Amino acid sequence: MAKVAAVILLDNARGVEREARAALSKGADLAELRLDLVRNLDPVTIRNLASAVGSKAIATLRSEAQGGDRGLRKERRPALLNEIIAQRFAYVDVEQEADGERIEDLRRLAKRHRPTIVASHHFATVTDPGRVQDALEACAAIGDVAKVAAPAEDLDSAIQFIDLARAQSKAKRRVVLVGTGIDGMITRALAEDVGQEIQYAAWGRSVSPGQLSLAAATRLRGREPMVLGLVGHPLGHSLSPAIHEAALGALDVPGIYLPFDCDAESLDSLLEAAERDHVRGFNVTSPHKEAIVEKLDELDGDAERLGAVNTVVIGEGWTKGHNTDVFGFRLSLRSLGLRVGDRRVLVVGAGGAAKAVVDVLVREGAKVQVTNRTMRRADVLADSFDESVEAIPLDALTRGGPWDLLVNATPLGTREAGPGLPVPASILPKVAHVYDLVYNPPTTPLLEAARRLGKPTTSGLEMLLHQAAQSFELWTGRAPPIEPMRRAAKEALG
Repeated sequence: MAKVAAVILLDNARGVEREARAALSKGADLAELRLDLVRNLDPVTIRNLASAVGSKAIATLRSEAQGGDRGLRKERRPALLNEIIAQRFAYVDVEQEADGERIEDLRRLAKRHRPTIVASHHFATVTDPGRVQDALEACAAIGDVAKVAAPAEDLDSAIQFIDLARAQSKAKRRVVLVGTGIDGMITRALAEDVGQEIQYAAWGRSVSPGQLSLAAATRLRGREPMVLGLVGHPLGHSLSPAIHEAALGALDVPGIYLPFDCDAESLDSLLEAAERDHVRGFNVTSPHKEAIVEKLDELDGDAERLGAVNTVVIGEGWTKGHNTDVFGFRLSLRSLGLRVGDRRVLVVGAGGAAKAVVDVLVREGAKVQVTNRTMRRADVLADSFDESVEAIPLDALTRGGPWDLLVNATPLGTREAGPGLPVPASILPKVAHVYDLVYNPPTTPLLEAARRLGKPTTSGLEMLLHQAAQSFELWTGRAPPIEPMRRAAKEALG
């Protein structure tokens, strides 16, 4: 079973001891003490920390060349490492490049307490998987445990790291292989499954982007993982990871929800590796909602009718696409008390989300107009419904209306897409209610403009929560904990 190590990043010894004890009390198996960060580190401080928490600690004195603190002078490191390795620590991290030549001397110093030696190497830049394997072998030659960390350039390279770690484990080698960065998070999520020695987890601030929280790491420990996630590009605005992590934590489901920021090629790699890497499902957002349809084995009724998928369930070699956007938008209208039967509605956008919105509106009896920057796509969307849906060019909106409801189903207004209005500001006086599916930021330029005119407005948060809840139930078979999910979304929005 992979031991969970909470990484302690403080610059004073008293704080290091306090936080190490706190992390251990919260379920960590080990505390990694980043001693290179401790001010005025000396032999007395090292002995005190070893006495206090050393039996459940990894002592790490990272060199500047390997990402350590610049305040630790290079000439002091050998003597301090000698002191560390002679003390009662469970593990001591030594560096393959800096310490490899003196490993026999260090082992002699460690003879009394015999700590497990982690021989490590950290790549600062994206590295060929062959070099990563070479580094693992070099570390294994001098340590009890070989640890290598390297940036994961994309999802494909992260999957390669997982396969490499699994092969090392099958060969009975004690290893830690981490793909750093957001794209490498899946390598951390599968630490238990691939037989890694240690799962390094964040305690407070993260030492590296993509590091799992202690709560997530302990939730996965000793259990078969369920990997879930969000597929699309870009993903920085998404609240889905916060919402689903809250749901998994509230029900103690051994799962993790990860951002899979990928193109179509990487999406194919994810689907191909899904079974062996315990990927049980994922949400789909722009630009893959329609493209993924052809890659799946089966579609539910809504997804098949609309040709758009926002939720994929994977199991027993089979993939099924669902469209929970339909469910989410319908429930959000109900919860808001918005009646659209026989009302005039303008929908902006022609992608997967717009299709779900129009589908609900038509079924509720609304008279729908669709507009889009690319008019051809608006025409295709309108033609897929009956005569109750009309395509209207953006530049004709000023002559149209009025509308009882305007729904923005484009990304415009998200942090990544930038500011701006999806429709001319001059038409807003002709709109009774404005609904923006964008939820981050909570007040978009469109909503702000509508409020200045005294119009009632709605953000996409309620739709997001309802579609997320149905996705969660499809993946886990459990009733979703709505209130923890809602709290997490609001906290993530600040």
